[in-house]
Amino acid sequence: MQTCQVAEGGHQLLVKRDIAQSAVLVPVPEAQDLVGHWRAVHDPRARAIPPHITLVLPWLPPDKIRRQNLEELDRLVSGEPAFAYTLDRVCWFGDRVLWLAPTPDEPFKRLTSLLASHFGTPPWAGEFNEVVPHLTVGLAGHGIGSALHDAADDLSAKLPLTCRARELDVICGDGSTWGLIHRTVLHEQETSEA
Repeated sequence: MQTCQVAEGGHQLLVKRDIAQSAVLVPVPEAQDLVGHWRAVHDPRARAIPPHITLVLPWLPPDKIRRQNLEELDRLVSGEPAFAYTLDRVCWFGDRVLWLAPTPDEPFKRLTSLLASHFGTPPWAGEFNEVVPHLTVGLAGHGIGSALHDAADDLSAKLPLTCRARELDVICGDGSTWGLIHRTVLHEQETSEA
């Protein structure tokens, strides 16, 4: 199984505690059985946010989100196709963040770019030059009873995992508690039978 490493100083956790934020993400329910245990041990947000791939964080300030913004989001992505992808690599941001990489990653980057340009909300507040779609498994220093490297070894042996992006979730929170405020669906293309 392939692994990858992003240099130290790559991604850092931008979620600020006690500051209200919103995010747009792709839920990955197929990954719950695979990563649920490891996230519960190594990711302090795991109880509040199921497995996901973040598209834009921060999005709009939560106190500024109105029904019109959510309807605008619905219209913007209504023609965007649902898509299949595979979580196929265990990766690291430095030695602090363990994550799984989706292949292909281009649909996530396309959605991120679409949202960021339309709403004027660059991902990670423009902190990084490159968007790296990923499903966070854990953060160093948050483990209880096991090392993050144990999770990496375990997950490497269980990949790949086939998934499908069908919807986007808008969540709001303060860094420790989060809640779903809106869900919008991606366009499922009809398959023609021969």
